[in-house]
Amino acid sequence: MKLTFTDAAKKRLARYLSPTKKLVLDFDDGVGPFSALGNCSLDVNFKLVFVDQDQELPDFDAHFSSNLGEVYYKGYTKPQYAEEMTLDFEPTFFTMPLKSPQGVLCDNMEVVDLAQVPATNLAGQAHDC
Repeated sequence: MKLTFTDAAKKRLARYLSPTKKLVLDFDDGVGPFSALGNCSLDVNFKLVFVDQDQELPDFDAHFSSNLGEVYYKGYTKPQYAEEMTLDFEPTFFTMPLKSPQGVLCDNMEVVDLAQVPATNLAGQAHDC
């Protein structure tokens, strides 16, 4: 799999980027430290999460490449992704759609920066319901 961030998305995410952070693409299925309850509306929900480079995330046991570096994800959720994906920024609607050649995977990717947040507080910080 591969994820390409458009120039507009890279510009929008620039404030979060750092060599001391790693990227995590979370399909919110209620598993892992970024989801206390799962997606409240039970719709498809993806989060782009920035965490400290040395953060232990055993649920995120797989990764793929992007033009911003490696992106970690839960290996068993691979069927939820496409082989080629693009994350864009739409300034008119202030959204970040995740797309594939087959269509839109997510209308608006949630972006969460959890770098320097203690591991014990991740779910409380990332969950928005």
